Amino acid sequence: MHITNLGFPNVYQSLIKVTVEKFWRGEATEADVRKALADVQAYNHAAQEGLDLIPVGEIDLYDRMLATSVRFGIVPARFGTPADAIKSIATYLSIPRGAQDKPSSAQGSGGAKQASPMVKWFNTNYHVVQPEIERDPTWQKDAPLPDLSDPRHILPLIGPWTLLSYSINTTTRSIPELFAILAGEYQKFINTLPEHTTVQLEEPSFLTKGIPQGYEEFLKGIKRQVHLHVYFGAINDFADKLFKFPVAGIGLDFFDGPENLSLLARFPKDKVLIAGIINGRNVWPVSARTEKLLAEVQKAIPDDRLYISPSCSLLHVPLSAKSEKGNFSFAEEKIAELKAIKDGTAKYAPFTHQNTVLPKERFERKRKTFWVSDIAYPTTTIGSFPQTADVRKARSDWRRGMITDADYESYMQKLTKECVERQEKLGLDLLVHGEFERNDMVQYFAENFSGFTVIKAPVQSYGTRHVRPPVITGPVSRPHPFTVKWSTFAQSCVSSSEGGSASGGKKPVKGMLTGPVTIVKWAFPREDMEQEAHFYEVARALAEEVRDLAKAGINHIQIDEPALREALPINPARHSHYLHHAVNAFRLVYSAMPDEVVIHTHMCFSEFNDILGAIKEMGADVLLIEDSKAKGKVAASIRDSGFPASIGLGVYDVHSPRLPTVEEMLVIPRSLDMDPHKVWINPDCGLKTRGDEAWAQLELMMEAVKILRKGVAEKK
Repeated sequence: MHITNLGFPNVYQSLIKVTVEKFWRGEATEADVRKALADVQAYNHAAQEGLDLIPVGEIDLYDRMLATSVRFGIVPARFGTPADAIKSIATYLSIPRGAQDKPSSAQGSGGAKQASPMVKWFNTNYHVVQPEIERDPTWQKDAPLPDLSDPRHILPLIGPWTLLSYSINTTTRSIPELFAILAGEYQKFINTLPEHTTVQLEEPSFLTKGIPQGYEEFLKGIKRQVHLHVYFGAINDFADKLFKFPVAGIGLDFFDGPENLSLLARFPKDKVLIAGIINGRNVWPVSARTEKLLAEVQKAIPDDRLYISPSCSLLHVPLSAKSEKGNFSFAEEKIAELKAIKDGTAKYAPFTHQNTVLPKERFERKRKTFWVSDIAYPTTTIGSFPQTADVRKARSDWRRGMITDADYESYMQKLTKECVERQEKLGLDLLVHGEFERNDMVQYFAENFSGFTVIKAPVQSYGTRHVRPPVITGPVSRPHPFTVKWSTFAQSCVSSSEGGSASGGKKPVKGMLTGPVTIVKWAFPREDMEQEAHFYEVARALAEEVRDLAKAGINHIQIDEPALREALPINPARHSHYLHHAVNAFRLVYSAMPDEVVIHTHMCFSEFNDILGAIKEMGADVLLIEDSKAKGKVAASIRDSGFPASIGLGVYDVHSPRLPTVEEMLVIPRSLDMDPHKVWINPDCGLKTRGDEAWAQLELMMEAVKILRKGVAEKK
């Protein structure tokens, strides 16, 4: 038996994150950034010593999809040439971040360098930069390569079909034509690698898009050894075709695709199997479940043709559990588990699946109509406002006991009051408290619910964005209210009475909650119970918080569910079960609310067309979406589906520091033929990671709203 790994996190000491962010601030050089990447690569290599095949070159300054795209010349022309993106880190990092063309002005800056879109990587919480294909892909010979001198070094490479499946094609070529061109460029690249090199070719899009015509011919043109990996699900639908491909090995995921076990008797005898028997997406130590998987695999595959590995790249888990309180298995621990399994010294934890009964009742509120604003093009934000270094330091000092509870709360109140006042000055209609007391939209809830264990180690969500997903370790409940005091304090700070119809005539403040699906999906759940059972546990805890917000006079409550589409199973046969219970759990959160309470929800980074029916079933009065990069297409598809409620248009990209123009923010609402009282104007996501430019962006957004409202008045 041999052992290997599919990929490692890039979060060692947060070196890449910290250095790249310093570079953006002008405090680090390109040489500093390259050194940070090299240091993390060196650490990762040392951490994986002892593997029979060691992945190299799979981590990146931002993400693997971006690196792969640039390697094959897929660079939007607005950022320069592929050669520019290879030579200049500034150019490379402008693709996901956007760039200013000119100094800012009252009307914003030029819009020629908007960031490339970002989308979820299958049904994970990892995001990738979406490739924009504007010309024929061409292999860039100057793109950097890792050290491949050691035969144990394997080169992980997102395959051409998966890259193309994630791309935006703006050329005149068809997808089959583009695949033929891209496959040819892959062949050229792979065939220049050292002859002993094994390429780990990853094609999870086989699960979602099928196998394209010409893939076998593509593989026949490769002169190096290939291990072809399909993870995140079962390959039963195309196993016969896959098994005939001219490759040295095939990698299968036995955690997200346990049905793959039924194929082992047919597995080709001239290939090695790379068996994903350790869960690469969760943090629990190896259990009797892995032991059973291995026994089944070994019945069919002899050890000389067997590699064992995690089910997918370990970028989805933290790096090391050395500093954690719980008994968890992160990336380094999973490498140790592989070695122990190979040596026969592994200690498997007991595993018993809990039989949970899911609710049969449909949760609904009494009010059957949807609330509509009496203001044309009402405005709001998604919830969070910029968290500066001072905010983060105060939170850290408080956690370490360096400042008292009273001093910390006083400082948070000061920030909240200032945030409310600035929103009023801008003229926003529905205010938020800014969430300065929250570290993360999931971690904060985990810290206030029972049944969660909060971890210290980070996980990369996208680029330099790190999160710390909590672990669900027991039954979930809410011991006490925890968001109510911040929402009610913010409401007490409101002075303006213009345009508000709630809270004694003052402009209302939204209560801000994270939804049950997102909390579960962005945590590490228990493996011994169905994920849908987790949804209902968390929903019941959230329902108590919603009840107390409403009792306190907070009549607008936002329940964010950005993970609703992300958590959709890859296997279509499982969609109905998942969507029914995900939506039902969401409805449970607010079903007992009185008629005057307005329910908002926010969703982002999603292919909404797959779940339009479920979105309507959620029953929210206002759906706030991310639509800036789709130019209104998302809102149009939701409208065309017969969506009965109001839609909040994310009219500019908050993940970029650039100032959008007023004109570009007018494009989406002007293109949407809807009652302006049911069309909200808002940023496309929270403003937590932005700096002072967030206020300038909002000011421009309000200028756009004035123009829209003037148009409504003129029509009247």
